[in-house]
Amino acid sequence: ALTVLVYKYIAGNKRGVFIFEHDKDRRKISRLVGIDYHKTIVIEGAGINPDIYKFSIEKKHEIPIVLFASRMLWSKGLGDLIEAKKILRQKNIHFVLNVAGILAEDDKDAIPLELIHHWHNEGLINWLGRSSNVYELIQKSNIVALPSIYPEGVPRLLLEASSVGRACIAYDTGGCDSLIIHNYNGLIVKSNSAQELAVEL
Repeated sequence: ALTVLVYKYIAGNKRGVFIFEHDKDRRKISRLVGIDYHKTIVIEGAGINPDIYKFSIEKKHEIPIVLFASRMLWSKGLGDLIEAKKILRQKNIHFVLNVAGILAEDDKDAIPLELIHHWHNEGLINWLGRSSNVYELIQKSNIVALPSIYPEGVPRLLLEASSVGRACIAYDTGGCDSLIIHNYNGLIVKSNSAQELAVEL
């Protein structure tokens, strides 16, 4: 399409350099466009300020707290998290699912606010709405979850959570698994698998 033609035009410039957030995108686009590998750079995310997202000792809670903070899009994985919570609740395994984020009402992938309120009223989520202090939310959490199938770069939320010292759980999508090392600083789960997500949670 037009995008590929633009990439090819840029690739034809001897001085042109392509910058990617993670290696998956570099490999995919390099193959698609025919970019010389030596004209590519991977920066592993845009970065965060560790002076703001300082490491903190994890607080133990009687019922663990899982944080999901993102735009309210189906592709970000909240639906799968809720399905995982239902699976675990049937086995008498409980956790608090704090949900913070921005509504995306004009997006065709948006989760309706009415449904978010329904989940909140059913006790499936604790809806916090838009937050200006994600650091505080991460601090209060035991796990930060982003089971996204959205074509992520390196998600800022996972960078922030890792800096604070919280375990992350994410799908094997985009740049998520370039940051999360399975069983080291979090868990990587096969995409679109609420059942496996429940097991790992």
